[in-house]
Amino acid sequence: MTETFDIPPRDKAAEGILWLIQSEGLAAGDRLPAERILCERLGVSRTALRGAIAQLTSAHVLESRVGSGTYVCAPKPLSVFQSAGAFSAAVRDAGLVPSARVLSQGFLPAGEALAAKLGVEVGATVLELRRLRMADGVPVAIETTYANSEICPGIESHDFAVESLYEVLKQKYGISIAHSIERISITRVNEWESEILGVEEGEPAFYECGQEWTEQMEPVEYFKSVTLPAHFRFASDEVWDTGAAEVSDAWLRS
Repeated sequence: MTETFDIPPRDKAAEGILWLIQSEGLAAGDRLPAERILCERLGVSRTALRGAIAQLTSAHVLESRVGSGTYVCAPKPLSVFQSAGAFSAAVRDAGLVPSARVLSQGFLPAGEALAAKLGVEVGATVLELRRLRMADGVPVAIETTYANSEICPGIESHDFAVESLYEVLKQKYGISIAHSIERISITRVNEWESEILGVEEGEPAFYECGQEWTEQMEPVEYFKSVTLPAHFRFASDEVWDTGAAEVSDAWLRS
């Protein structure tokens, strides 16, 4: 026997607001109708409506301005897992301009954990590239990348504030990303990260880490990032094949 459940009023109101934004083509900075009108159109109480607005405000979909009303926030870039170069593409797809600032760049000897992730000997020279990633000049994420410098000699001569790491690897070294696996969790920004990102220390953030391989399953990159949820979203577009299964198995053993 199939049971029927009623949608909680706050969820109904939240879904109604999202539908209203989409159906009426409301853009960033547009004001929602007054509470009375919204309640009538969505068929919800003011209590449910205010709960939904609070929920969508905390998700940075809406912005409440005291004495003025509730407004639609700018769209957040959406990063799809298993998509190399996702940050810049996601920012552009959201109608924003991606940019970066190199925080540090240099070489270091690989420890046991990093050596295993990159498929190199312990002590092998590894490139460490740390960048602040931005959308329309607004700090979004601190990203740290590690790459085996033996497969890309001279890579340190490139300016990764303006150049794409993936494009340099592909065009100069013939290295293309074919497989990737990412993990994501929740963290809180530390003192140094808070200064770079311009938020309070302890602010919740996404913590992402991942590995990427060539078509021949040769390790190319290990990365980690701290991303502000106020400015970014994540999704999955998973396609399972033999190669993906091998990558997943390797990741689970790492």
